[in-house]
Amino acid sequence: GYSGQLPTSLLREKGYGIPLSRFPPTLKKEVETLLGWKQATYARDRPKGAKHRPVSSKMLQHVLCVLHGYVVNVLGEAEVSSLTQLVQMQVVGGWVEWSINERKVKGETLQRYLRLLSAALSQHPSYKALDVSWFKPLQDGIPVEPKSEARKRKAEKYLEYKALDAIPAKIRAGRSAAKTKGHGHLARVVHDELLFRWIITLPWRQLNIREMRVGGPTPNLFKRKISAFSEIDKPLWVQQEEDKNPNAAFWQFHFSCDETKMKHEVDALLPRRLIGPLEEYLKEYRVHMFSGADPGTLFVNRAGTPITRNEMTGLISNLTLRHGGRRVTPHLFRDVTAFAWLKEHPDNYLALSKVLWHQNLKTTIENYAGRFNESSGVCAMESWLDEREAKSK
Repeated sequence: GYSGQLPTSLLREKGYGIPLSRFPPTLKKEVETLLGWKQATYARDRPKGAKHRPVSSKMLQHVLCVLHGYVVNVLGEAEVSSLTQLVQMQVVGGWVEWSINERKVKGETLQRYLRLLSAALSQHPSYKALDVSWFKPLQDGIPVEPKSEARKRKAEKYLEYKALDAIPAKIRAGRSAAKTKGHGHLARVVHDELLFRWIITLPWRQLNIREMRVGGPTPNLFKRKISAFSEIDKPLWVQQEEDKNPNAAFWQFHFSCDETKMKHEVDALLPRRLIGPLEEYLKEYRVHMFSGADPGTLFVNRAGTPITRNEMTGLISNLTLRHGGRRVTPHLFRDVTAFAWLKEHPDNYLALSKVLWHQNLKTTIENYAGRFNESSGVCAMESWLDEREAKSK
């Protein structure tokens, strides 16, 4: 509804990249070979830990597509026929400069792209002769936003955890109206409520939530007896149930090394607060979410297929705007949860790192303790002194 003049920064050129399908044949084959090599289960000459998950490979492909588009559509030069011609210092450096000055792209994003591109080329044996030494100076010279500014921007988009926690009940209140419109509409409300409950209980990266399988030979979410050799930590209510029934089955989730960003397995029991909504959804409503073949994922879009990144971002953002008064994207739920946790457990960064599936504790402290700052320490000190004063009376 904005009627004023749009800022120039919003009027970015779009579509300057060239899809891989439209690359010159030789360049297309070379890129496909590189992407396949990065994703292969095993490549004899690939360094350990250099295997790409599909999401990382997709990002690498995106970088190459926009870089080729920059050469052809922005510089107006002829199409290149090989990666060694495309990935040159003057080309990549010009693209970085144009992206920052003309398109207002964030420096952190460009640094991430350069790391991905330089790593792929330096690791593949076909490009050992290619000079990539200029990548690091270029990357280090990119201006990045101070972390304090980034935290301020994020804070403006926050809803407190208490406000987010109240939204599932508000979504549930819409069941009566949806019921009059048919099973499909009611199923959608139940689906959205479960999804929202999930993301405030288990604030995973949205890729794992979107792609979580409930069927097929290797489901991520399943109900079965806990293996005697399992290292899963059990809450008290599970231990009590097993004491009564040694063969009791429990909802569990499992993600393999290839399915997590930090590349190690994740196994745990589903929190009890999710079990009721999950079983209700699976038993009565999920079947109404698709008309054709079962997509296999727990959460689906309106077409009955696995929900995409943009669809999930839009859905969660709209739900928070409608019921909380502010648009909050799925990834920000991790920040909100982290801050709420640290407010009540200021010393327990280790547990938080496991909730967020971080590889090391340093990542948790650097990325998600930003809002828990010196002012939080002052509040904690004041609370402690108040408690001491109350005890002395």
